[in-house]
Amino acid sequence: MLWHSCLLNLNIPAVFSPTGPLLPLQNQKCPSLHPVRVNFSVEYSLPYFQTNTIIQNIVVNKDSDETEVYLGCQNAIVAVDDSMGKKWELKTGPIGSSDCETCPVCDIEIDPEDPVDTDNTVLVLDPVADLYSYLYICGSTQYGICYRIDFRQPKLKPTCFYKKEQNSLTNCPDCIASPLGTKITFVEDRDTALLFVAASVNDKVVEKYPRRSISVLRPLSTEDGFYKIMDGLTVLPNLLNSYKIDYIYSFSTEEFVYFLSLQREDPSRNNSAFQTHLGRLPISTPEVWMYREVVLECRYEPKRRKRSGYRDIVYNGLQAAHFGHAGKDLAEELRVTERDNMLYGVFTVVNEQGERQATSALCAFPLKKINNAIDMGVECCIQEIFGKLREIKTTVGLLLLQNSEGNYTCKHKATLVSKPHYRLDIFNSRMSDVLFTSVLVSIIDNHTIGHFGTSDGRILQVTGCCTYFV
Repeated sequence: MLWHSCLLNLNIPAVFSPTGPLLPLQNQKCPSLHPVRVNFSVEYSLPYFQTNTIIQNIVVNKDSDETEVYLGCQNAIVAVDDSMGKKWELKTGPIGSSDCETCPVCDIEIDPEDPVDTDNTVLVLDPVADLYSYLYICGSTQYGICYRIDFRQPKLKPTCFYKKEQNSLTNCPDCIASPLGTKITFVEDRDTALLFVAASVNDKVVEKYPRRSISVLRPLSTEDGFYKIMDGLTVLPNLLNSYKIDYIYSFSTEEFVYFLSLQREDPSRNNSAFQTHLGRLPISTPEVWMYREVVLECRYEPKRRKRSGYRDIVYNGLQAAHFGHAGKDLAEELRVTERDNMLYGVFTVVNEQGERQATSALCAFPLKKINNAIDMGVECCIQEIFGKLREIKTTVGLLLLQNSEGNYTCKHKATLVSKPHYRLDIFNSRMSDVLFTSVLVSIIDNHTIGHFGTSDGRILQVTGCCTYFV
């Protein structure tokens, strides 16, 4: 990217001082700067911690006496301090190994056909971390059961969250994580901790000790398992192998928990287009019939299509997301306040074969507008039903585990809003030769700073707003 000089061209008369007139402002120029390309060969000396396997999860604990970072790696959980020094390590695999510290804690059968290496797909702090120093771990082995450790204790002792008598081959509320991917948001509601779980499933995952696509649970008071708050939603049995829902990100506000996923538009067709879906459940009443979904799109719409030769682009595939706020510069451009909740997403173009293109876009969604689009979509659906224009538009491909007799309106069904909600690419299609794989947005003074990880291992930092960025 280039640094640019600027020209002040204000239609303002000359300015006078006690010693005489000054030059008119319209003739003054900013200092001329020659364009300088960024030098990507510069090496920086930064503190780091080297793991033996790929890092699968990262959790930062700022509520401890000193900041700690917990790393979920294959077969291990590692804690490091803010200087990247190792504090402790807990072995979570391989299954059957004498080194595994969590393996013998739970009384659960081992499937000899399952992999022995544990991917730590879930790593989450207790929602009241300043009072309860608990870290919850759920892995890809042992049917996705979870463990809890008290990281303030001098000797780590994993607690098993699997109550054998309440679980079976066909019903397992304590089976949480899926080896295909799991996202969990842990919230506090009226002195109760709730886990909102989104898991990718197929016939193998639901065959024994089944996991569900969407579920809500709370830890038992006996601290040895979970209680199902809702029966949950899961993929229809006949679509388990053809319809994968890839959950990418989850976050919460005071009212709702949100899930972001990538899935096909038509579950019955394996060549249908991919879409990014945002699902929403209320925290106070997490019932199946309250579940809502809307399709999110990030678009590029050139203003001068005919002259420029550019075409509209729909970036349909979410790569990563970040929930936060906007600095003053970006907030003014987006016509929101600095207090408004913002969902940032980096998107790419995903073709019908599921292949991601080397092109990226960034869209900023004010959360209040997403909620408004959901609520308006449900209302429109109700009006159309009573106008006999069409049938209820419920969630596509998900089995609703509820008794819905007598409920005929969208307000009483898990509902997919029919109209996509979209925003425009902040980069105006300039990121046409890079694939973003992660995003973090921070605020320094009045500036909004975007930090982007790329598929080739680089980190790109961008500051500014919609019409000007560096």
